Amino acid sequence: MADIPLPPDRETLAQSLQATGLPAAIVAHLAAQARPALLMPTTAGDEDTIAPGASKLGGRPDLPQGMAWPLRPPYPDAAKRAQYYNRKADDLLENPPSWARARGAEWFSRNYRAKAQAVATDFPLAFFGQFNLAELAQAPGFDPVFPTGGRLLVFYDYWIEPEGFTPEAAVGWRVIWDPSPVAELVRAPVPEALLAISNDRWRCVFPPAPVTTPRSVLTPMPLNDKGWDAFCLDDNAKLSAYDEWFCAFGTPDEKGRDNHQFGGFPQPLQNGLQARSQLAANGLNCGGGAVWNTPEAKVLLQAAGEWRLVVQIGADSHARFADVGAYYVMMREADIAARRFDRARVVYQCG
Repeated sequence: MADIPLPPDRETLAQSLQATGLPAAIVAHLAAQARPALLMPTTAGDEDTIAPGASKLGGRPDLPQGMAWPLRPPYPDAAKRAQYYNRKADDLLENPPSWARARGAEWFSRNYRAKAQAVATDFPLAFFGQFNLAELAQAPGFDPVFPTGGRLLVFYDYWIEPEGFTPEAAVGWRVIWDPSPVAELVRAPVPEALLAISNDRWRCVFPPAPVTTPRSVLTPMPLNDKGWDAFCLDDNAKLSAYDEWFCAFGTPDEKGRDNHQFGGFPQPLQNGLQARSQLAANGLNCGGGAVWNTPEAKVLLQAAGEWRLVVQIGADSHARFADVGAYYVMMREADIAARRFDRARVVYQCG
């Protein structure tokens, strides 16, 4: 089935759902639960023509005067990470894979060595984008749970791509709410350390891609959301009908669609956005199966539904974000209300 656009209002969403054959009461319930959101299309841009503080992906961030480009500190488990990268570097030289020529293996090996050093030192985070909340708030799809002024900036350790399921990974991103007046902003120069590792194979500096006119939509609840209560997921007929309908909207790693979203329900590529955020934020490494059955995890998971999407950043040909996977900025609703954006988690998923 070809991708269909997300509905602009509840009536359109309900009409679309009715075509699945789901009972009217379930359709009404799901339509009522849908959350408003903004899709943020982009276009190719030139840094010199993008207004200070404007919403964009990539490029250079507009920071308040005196604020340095965000650095991450060494990872708390840097020794373990360095050991992993050094082992990968050794393996590439000792047993080059069939897909890599000798020169390619040497390049990748050097890259792994550099990562082994970087995880143990302060290092600048890549700039993913900034979102002008005052402008976005003018659209009907803007959820008032978010601030209606200032900008939200997202920085991420794109070179290392920290996993979303460990507590130690949290140093690998910064989500900043900056309420400074636009007149006080300065477009920051890109750190040399990021320029040095950007090349044809991998880039940590992205071309600027300004957000054009945001589009207001309603986003349906994913089946794996912790708040799901529309029907029992053991009902295979209803499950299949809803899943087929939901999947028809596409995923945020596809070309030719609006992959970036502010607020609303996410379009996840895997399960566990809320649960992994909850466990990792509370100090549990949930990368293995055993932890999920511990008493501590079971208690924590009771509150996993408090996590919700802030921003979804997907594939983008203008900013040259890879068309594999998407990045989800997740926060507890109470932290959003308290403007504690330092407590956000950034989760990368790929299908």
